[in-house]
Amino acid sequence: MIKKHIIITLAMLISLAGLSAWSISDSYFGNRFGTLDARSKAMGGTGLFEDLRPAGITVNPANLTLMDKCAGITAGAFVNRNEDNRAVPLYNSFDNYIDDSVYASNINFYDDYSGAAFAALKLGRARFGLGAYYKPYLSFDGNYDEQIRNNRNTDNDGYPEMVAVNKLANEGRLDQASAVASMGFRLGEVFDINLGFDFGKLFGDVSNERSIRWSQWAINTIVDAVGEDVLPDYTYTENTELDGYRMKAGIGIRINKNFGIGSTYALKSTLKRTGDWCSMMETLPDENGGVMLGRIDEDYILPSEISLGLNYQPRNMLMRTRFNLETQWVMFSDISTHYEDCLNFAAGVEHHITNRLPLRLGFSSENSYLRFVEPDGAIIARKIITPTVTGGSSIILADNLSLDIGIGYSWREYEALDLFKDSFYNDKHYTGNNTYLLWPNQYIVLSDRGWENPDKVRESNVSLSASLSVSW
Repeated sequence: MIKKHIIITLAMLISLAGLSAWSISDSYFGNRFGTLDARSKAMGGTGLFEDLRPAGITVNPANLTLMDKCAGITAGAFVNRNEDNRAVPLYNSFDNYIDDSVYASNINFYDDYSGAAFAALKLGRARFGLGAYYKPYLSFDGNYDEQIRNNRNTDNDGYPEMVAVNKLANEGRLDQASAVASMGFRLGEVFDINLGFDFGKLFGDVSNERSIRWSQWAINTIVDAVGEDVLPDYTYTENTELDGYRMKAGIGIRINKNFGIGSTYALKSTLKRTGDWCSMMETLPDENGGVMLGRIDEDYILPSEISLGLNYQPRNMLMRTRFNLETQWVMFSDISTHYEDCLNFAAGVEHHITNRLPLRLGFSSENSYLRFVEPDGAIIARKIITPTVTGGSSIILADNLSLDIGIGYSWREYEALDLFKDSFYNDKHYTGNNTYLLWPNQYIVLSDRGWENPDKVRESNVSLSASLSVSW
């Protein structure tokens, strides 16, 4: 029979594999929302210089007094469809590569909401304003289902038996509630400078659950052979809290009727990540149990960011057009030396047809990291690029009331470790037999795959944003 130390070792190996988010590979950093304003979303996520929508204060606090408005309110909704396909290389009997064989495909939907409001006062050539907003900052939501089937062939239209079911069920996000202050100064007929400051409270709860459940067919097969159920189910749970603050300063300069510049600097934020975890594997009655408990108490770092954007509005009497071009420098090296600083790009255009229907298009390229922890505790950081194309439009519902719609499509491909270790399904560990009972082919070796033979992951996200804004 399996010994206690083998159970503990298997549990530790499984618990060290990454947990999930939208993208189930983003176990540590989660998924960044960026802006949830639909107009900004449709223009590639740009908005460092924004003088039309109240949600612009979530991107750059200086946008508050850049808008020539006394007050404004916006509410936003966000829906995301994530598709995740995980594959392994397929070889023929001569060890020649044929193609990638998809062994798990998951599609899930998630929704989130945001809101912002501001009020401003004009005193001569100066403007002063205060605002507040709420939005989700990071998402850790994620679901993953995977069926483990044996290697029986498919002769006579038979389907391989299901050995076990693997699941990831995670829920949580990091929310941001911020207060914004801004002041602006008119230095010429058109030229003005605006300065803003954003002080935000970051908070959130995250719960993760990872489980392996043997199928009834596998249980019945083992009981018929050895007289008892010796297959241990596995469950790993983790509950954490994130708490901290984030500060950001911004500037918005209207140079003339055609050009504007916006820039922000977000300081490095060190949050507290606290909680507990439990790794539990069922054992036989004569064993002492395979339960491990632990506490989590560590720093969770959000790196500093510098963003710079240019807005260009060519003079056109019939068709109004806006171009946004932005870049962002993310200092991932603030986290540790495992990471390098990255440069992101975004561009967007808004074109009004006969000054009525706006058509918006955008593109962005974002660098991020996947963080993998090896069984020996070593950290492997892998950088990936996520390109995104966006589009959208808006409808004027009434005076000062508008509804914006934005849609985005992003994709990426990368290598990642297997989420569940293959050695767990080796029934010889549990029965003590020299032969498999659940696997017809006795010549296979159920061994854990490492970076020498990783998964190939292909992801895509389709997101829809809607914002309702009113301003006076």
